[in-house]
Amino acid sequence: PMAMDQVLSDRDSEDEVDDDIADLEDRRMLDDFVDVTKDEKLLMHLWNSFVRKQRVLADGHVPWACEAFSRLHGKELVEAPSLFWYLSKFWFLTSLR
Repeated sequence: PMAMDQVLSDRDSEDEVDDDIADLEDRRMLDDFVDVTKDEKLLMHLWNSFVRKQRVLADGHVPWACEAFSRLHGKELVEAPSLFWYLSKFWFLTSLR
């Protein structure tokens, strides 16, 4: 339920992104892919979620984002070598731009 000050406020929340809903929609979209592995889908989901929350908007942000992403998800990347492999491949491809 909304508080009365929210109801009476001039602020419009319609443009806000609900991270939980966005994550759910992202997973649903990725599930539709049939030519990628489960680990590739997981990495794409982690990256999409990270980029959305950190507002990575331009190609110039990608080097910082890659470093921050690897720090945030480092444990997962070390525990699943295939995730690290796909991330390395992604970094290589983005460096070609």
